[in-house]
Amino acid sequence: MRIRDPIHNFVNLPDECQGLVNSSALQRLRGIRQLALASLVYPGAVHTRFDHTLGVAHVAGLMADPLRLTSEEKRLVQHAALLHDVGHGPFSHVSEVSLSRFADRSKLPAGQKLEKIHELVTAKIIEGDPEIARLLTNEQRDAVVKLLADGFGRPLLKQVISGPLDADKQDYLLRDSKFCGVEYGIFDPQQLQRSLLAVGNAGQEELMIDPDGVHAVEQFVLAKYYMTTNVYRHRVRVITDQMIGRAIRLGIEADGLAELERLYRFDNTEAFIRNYQKWDDARFLETFCPQHAPPPGTQSGELLQRLRSRRLLKQVYSDRIEDCDARIRESLKELPKATSDVLRDKIESEVAAYLAEQLGTHVAAHFVIAHAFGVKSVRESALNDEAEILVRRGNTPRYFSDESKLFASINAAFADNFVEVYAPIEWPLREARDSLRESWRIPIRDIITRLCLEHRRTAP
Repeated sequence: MRIRDPIHNFVNLPDECQGLVNSSALQRLRGIRQLALASLVYPGAVHTRFDHTLGVAHVAGLMADPLRLTSEEKRLVQHAALLHDVGHGPFSHVSEVSLSRFADRSKLPAGQKLEKIHELVTAKIIEGDPEIARLLTNEQRDAVVKLLADGFGRPLLKQVISGPLDADKQDYLLRDSKFCGVEYGIFDPQQLQRSLLAVGNAGQEELMIDPDGVHAVEQFVLAKYYMTTNVYRHRVRVITDQMIGRAIRLGIEADGLAELERLYRFDNTEAFIRNYQKWDDARFLETFCPQHAPPPGTQSGELLQRLRSRRLLKQVYSDRIEDCDARIRESLKELPKATSDVLRDKIESEVAAYLAEQLGTHVAAHFVIAHAFGVKSVRESALNDEAEILVRRGNTPRYFSDESKLFASINAAFADNFVEVYAPIEWPLREARDSLRESWRIPIRDIITRLCLEHRRTAP
């Protein structure tokens, strides 16, 4: 298969992959945007999970040759690459958070982590989808599921799919950069791939890089860091993700939308998976906020209507967590979790009342969102959940962050963590926006500090 692609020119896949590419499980990904509603700030960011999936499978194939994978191993990593995103729901990563929040915990397998439910959904689709079952044998599907989870076969196979230099990152950095119209994600994939090595005893080889590839990896890691700080953590991108997540929560908890609850109340059944596979971005919006119909009389519909018409919440407060009272920093970092609902609701209610007093107008507390997020240091960006990038230097591998003179000079402890509040307001005068935010900063910080301290004293 040769498929025209704006990033790789041609995506080359073996003919046997054609059935998977054309399967309903992968074709559904055409309707799920890679970056959710980032197009509201980057108009070109309308690329999809389907585009990305083809790119990842292509890059996995390119990585197979310098790593000396067998034909069977190459087939396995390309199958895994094609199927790694089939568990995504509407608006991609936003659905992951909602799955974690609303899953029926009594139905989860023993030891299942809430934040990994989307991975369980992916596994169940691969194992149970009838079309995939006709295309891959039981053994092939089992190998893909194991590879996407804890690994299968040689360790470097897992690293091709999920590691610090994996095919997924190599594709999405270039693709997201291209469609957002920015240059932050650019690196030299050919030089990076030429530098890959399989090092270790037979059957235990790990993915490393040749010393000549250090500069290519520096470029790759910097691309990841700049894309995170400038695109993935862009203020409008964060706000739109939070608005979708809040709309889902309001739809289930306040509006009682049974169809929305069925979509996100994971119960580990085949019925859940069958229903989940019917949804994409367009169906979600048309169901819960129809475009050519009167505005829905629901809180979730009203918030989604704001997204449709680009009447976004405004950032009324932003602060570095490291600059806040040391006693509440950990509480602030936990704000996005469902376990912090009580504290977050109190903060949002009091901030809404404060803003209403300042602006002389009603501010709906359920549309005020308190959020926290972090941006790793550029040196920490070279790390992965499992391991750091290794450079083969003689018989003793060295960590990339030590081998690179550039990264060795960077303070690994430096990172930015932020607490922010978004609200459904309109600035009285756009020119006054910055001065208003500055005048509100200390009072809102005082509200957050007081409520966090009270919560600490009363928490069990």
